[in-house]
Amino acid sequence: MVVVAEDDEANRVATGRFFERMGYDVMGAADGPAALQIVASTPVDLVLLDLGLPGIDGTEVLATLRKSTEVPVIVCTGRDTEEARIRGLDLGADDYVVKPFSLPELEARVRAVLRRGAVQVHDEALAYGDLVIDRTSRKVTVRGEQVDLTRREFDLLAFLASAPGHVYSREELLAHVWGSTEAWQDRATVTEHIRRVRLKVEHDPNRPRWIQTARGVGYRFDAGGADSGNAGGAVGEDGS
Repeated sequence: MVVVAEDDEANRVATGRFFERMGYDVMGAADGPAALQIVASTPVDLVLLDLGLPGIDGTEVLATLRKSTEVPVIVCTGRDTEEARIRGLDLGADDYVVKPFSLPELEARVRAVLRRGAVQVHDEALAYGDLVIDRTSRKVTVRGEQVDLTRREFDLLAFLASAPGHVYSREELLAHVWGSTEAWQDRATVTEHIRRVRLKVEHDPNRPRWIQTARGVGYRFDAGGADSGNAGGAVGEDGS
């Protein structure tokens, strides 16, 4: 079931009909409360969420959803500023699409988000010093305290930690963790998620212990977790 949460009736109906032709079950929501009600009462696979919803703004809808569910959410909005994109990702959006967009492109993004198996999840937990990643319960603890990660943040950390020392480019992480490519998603999405994971699991995000930057290449997980970090903690296009 795909929920189209859009206050513009013409856009909501057109999007719903397109996805129905593509074989999806669709429900429409004209405002924020209706979107939350559908998710609470119906098995939902994905939400297409406009930020400018009446009743409850789309950002509040997203924040509320992330408190109780991991249902994938693609933000579909006319808000195209960097601040708005970062805000959407910080709240837990799986993708961020700026209007106007083509419906075939949107459907491709939906398929990418729904694609299962992008991250191979195993039963055993990963333990590196005081960092424990339980891939069965999808919980992360640092020094015995549980860390609150979004679904995508967990997938990214677990993927990197499953192959310590291996350097992955942003393009490879988009493919493996997001099931996407640069054609559909900006590499900055990876950079922003790395930043957020570091803020949550690193003692000093500016001198990361676990998630290291390979300058000009990408990122790797350091199983040794040198307390002092290294130059990989520098901020910049290839040092974020």
